[in-house]
Amino acid sequence: MSRGYSTLDRRQLLRIFGALTAAGVTGSLAAACGADSEDGPRLSGLTIRVGLVVPSSGPYARIGADIERGFRLFLSSNNNRLGPHNVDLRMVDEGETAESALQAVTTLANQGVVAIAGVANPDALPMIALEMQNRQLPLVNPHAAPGTLTNALFVWRVGAVLGDAGRALADYAIRQGTRAYIMWDTTSSGAAEAELFRISFVDLGGTVINDPNALTSAADYRTPGLDNLQARLAEAENLNADTIFAAFSGEEAQQVLEAYRAARLSIPLLGTPSLTETIDLAALGTELPERVYTSMYYAPDLNNDANRRFITEYHRTHGTQPSGYAMAAYDSAAVLDRALSLVPGDPTGAEVNRALSQLGEIESPRGTWTFNINRSPQQKWYLRRLGYDGMVPSNLLDSDLLVVG
Repeated sequence: MSRGYSTLDRRQLLRIFGALTAAGVTGSLAAACGADSEDGPRLSGLTIRVGLVVPSSGPYARIGADIERGFRLFLSSNNNRLGPHNVDLRMVDEGETAESALQAVTTLANQGVVAIAGVANPDALPMIALEMQNRQLPLVNPHAAPGTLTNALFVWRVGAVLGDAGRALADYAIRQGTRAYIMWDTTSSGAAEAELFRISFVDLGGTVINDPNALTSAADYRTPGLDNLQARLAEAENLNADTIFAAFSGEEAQQVLEAYRAARLSIPLLGTPSLTETIDLAALGTELPERVYTSMYYAPDLNNDANRRFITEYHRTHGTQPSGYAMAAYDSAAVLDRALSLVPGDPTGAEVNRALSQLGEIESPRGTWTFNINRSPQQKWYLRRLGYDGMVPSNLLDSDLLVVG
């Protein structure tokens, strides 16, 4: 299945490999991310069970596939080890509902895993957090978690908190003008991102022009979903919006991008990561919509050694560029690798959870980040522009946004 990027442009690969050669990097990705060396930790000889929960169908299937790719990439690059231990990876289908995700986690817990990674559906995490607490098992989540999970002691968010993308974009949007128009899909994730964008934008002195408190004549355009999509875009133009904020994913995201391109608006379209990372960008054809920007904690062309190694290894394995979700899953394995290196002997879930709190700064393809007191990432967010890298449609790094967390 296509993952949103069909291939890497030849010129981009030459830049990557050239940078690696200049830096003297000749080993595998694992060599820089925890693999054993002569001075490294001695292998334990133990095999531990680690769980992975991802959906194979439903609205989060595309993200789930990226999570699996990223997590397995770290393992294969690290000789199928986490810390000093060999890994018996147990994967269970998350399914399409919060209830099926909880069942998947329960199944793995009953198999004696010491940690679980994954879960693409944010709506499942409140129930799963209680289960992890009861089982004394850590869950490392590479997608997005509700902001209400502040006391979830066994859930570690490696991706983001819902609303962070909207908050980061509000800071950029206010610099483009004080009038914004918002659209979002029918998911709780879309609603959370739209609401945090609205709150942050208003706090910065902006006006959301289709907010009920700002304009009573736009009642038809305040509901979520794709109804009247072309009319909404025309409404934004007629109301002199400076920016349009869109929180959509999957097929709906593609419809929004196609409608925006057809409308030929000069108003920038600002979106959450899912607007461009949950679709096949090549399916948009040879003409990408212009003035499309998204916020994300990762961009494939970030200029650091860890990212160059990651991009090279990912392309070697999959022939595509990685999404931010794949990178976060890779980081999920990386933090488990570091945590397990801190636990002597045969680790328990409670010991791994305690070790995760001791990691400090984490070097990553996204840059340096840390877990904050709520076990969420404190990290830099980036503004990305939809465009071509050579012949390849990509989310190109435009500028830094905020540090959120």
